[in-house]
Amino acid sequence: MSGGLDGALGAILIVAALALWWHWSLQARDLARHRARLFCKQQGWQLLDQTVALASVWPKRDGDNLRLRRVYRFDFSPDGGARRHGELVMLGRRLLQISAELEDGGRLIE
Repeated sequence: MSGGLDGALGAILIVAALALWWHWSLQARDLARHRARLFCKQQGWQLLDQTVALASVWPKRDGDNLRLRRVYRFDFSPDGGARRHGELVMLGRRLLQISAELEDGGRLIE
């Protein structure tokens, strides 16, 4: 009988861990969207589709802690017509870098 309880408890813990992972992922995406929107606004650009897309996620050391390094991509328009690409790199909740493709082929990096 205790084997069934152990299995149920294990399943509940796995579901809880997945729910936490999903919740933290949504929070990170919302923060990335907010940062992309602010960046575009500061440049006088329009963030297209009002969203960002997760491109990659990897564990990375941050001092003594292990955090997730997430790379998000977004699209923006500098003039209302052309579509350009940008990228955010976050470590945990901290923005490491944000960059944007420029018309001349260069990149604006902050």
